[in-house]
Amino acid sequence: MNALFYNHQILELFLSYDKSCFLERAPMFYDELNNCDVLFVGINPSFIDLRKSYQFIQSNCLNDARVNYLQQMKELEYNHLYFKLEDVSKNIQILGDIHAVFKNNYSYFKKFKLIQKQINVSVEHLDLFPIRETSQNKVSKIIEQNTEFRSACLKIFISTVKKMNPKAIVIENTLARDILIKQNDLALNEYFPSYDFEHFKNNGIGTPVNKFGVAVYYTSMLTGQRAIDLGSFNRLLWSLNKFIHQN
Repeated sequence: MNALFYNHQILELFLSYDKSCFLERAPMFYDELNNCDVLFVGINPSFIDLRKSYQFIQSNCLNDARVNYLQQMKELEYNHLYFKLEDVSKNIQILGDIHAVFKNNYSYFKKFKLIQKQINVSVEHLDLFPIRETSQNKVSKIIEQNTEFRSACLKIFISTVKKMNPKAIVIENTLARDILIKQNDLALNEYFPSYDFEHFKNNGIGTPVNKFGVAVYYTSMLTGQRAIDLGSFNRLLWSLNKFIHQN
């Protein structure tokens, strides 16, 4: 139900704003967004070269019976999903299923699954913005130039987070962190507190806990060239485990 809520809100957003806000591409849709113990938050979905993306789906969709129909799709059909914008409302389910294949097989999501297994928690992932683009500079420029659009995206984001009801949230992108803690918005401020020592030095886990009792971790990427080092990753594991299982 959380994914249905989110996808409906994003479709309305897509239909309401200039398509340049989405770089003339279909927005991000999810197959599922379950309630979870730990929610990982990124800035926006990347946009992989479509030929490579198509080949990845073809190679991995047979791992899940729910989405193995994707192997029958032609490459041109696949491309149209992202660029034939008049058909976006008809393609929400299939775009969500494509995301499911990436979520279950792409390297970016492996650390989340590792955390899930090592400390026995349920996990989910959600991006702040539904803009498909690999360059963070381009995304930053869009949201700086379109403040109303940015606010609308963040409203959908925080509403979805509340529905997912996580026990802990890991913001694993520095731009996402800065955006969340610097907004003059009560709903965001209540969920994403500052991380100065005055507010959390005595909570025993080394990270802010918001007014709803949710621990909020501000980290860097868990994978990729700028990923946190092994020691920092293990400290994150320790703290999450302590907070979720001992509080």
